[in-house]
Amino acid sequence: MDGERIPGYKVVILGDTSVGKTSLVHRFLKNEFNEHTANTIGAAFITADHSSNVNPNKRVRLEIWDTAGQERYRSLTPMYYRNAKAALVCFDLSSIDTFEKAQYWLEQLSLNSSSEDIKKYIVGTKSDKIADPQEIYQVKNRLDHTAVMFETSAKTGHGINQLFDKLVDDVDEQIFDDFNKRREEELRRENENSMINVLSKTVHNRYSCC
Repeated sequence: MDGERIPGYKVVILGDTSVGKTSLVHRFLKNEFNEHTANTIGAAFITADHSSNVNPNKRVRLEIWDTAGQERYRSLTPMYYRNAKAALVCFDLSSIDTFEKAQYWLEQLSLNSSSEDIKKYIVGTKSDKIADPQEIYQVKNRLDHTAVMFETSAKTGHGINQLFDKLVDDVDEQIFDDFNKRREEELRRENENSMINVLSKTVHNRYSCC
């Protein structure tokens, strides 16, 4: 399927400032890492067509909203939740304080999201800064047992593709069904309009003066 014929899938990325949200997106899109990435102002919007390595036929256009984590922008953040299908709640694995604040973003998501079906992913960033794997294990133990945490590193690329593959794998089949129905209806209307135009030209040519 080409980019124009695949469904859009809105993803909002949340988390405190400097936890590595933008670097995560940059690594995913360009497979690059910049040590001196500037803080996001308000929000950045990026699109990317992606299919999972597990199921290559399952392909969507990710509509990614990379939101600012600074406190002065927090009043704006809820507007980006609207119609989101998935949320990546990020924290810095090397800073337990940002893990505690991740709970704030989860609560805000529940309070401001209009859809109870929004899929939530907890993303630990900067895993390259963790020397002792036991530290990550301790963080996981503090999570709700129903939550899934991804360990990632924008610097090394660790876990990035697995995260976005999982995100696409989890897209509900209903989204594809609804998209295909809309697409079929659009094609039907386009064909009808084409036939009308052909008939109009035929009639015009038949009765036009020589």
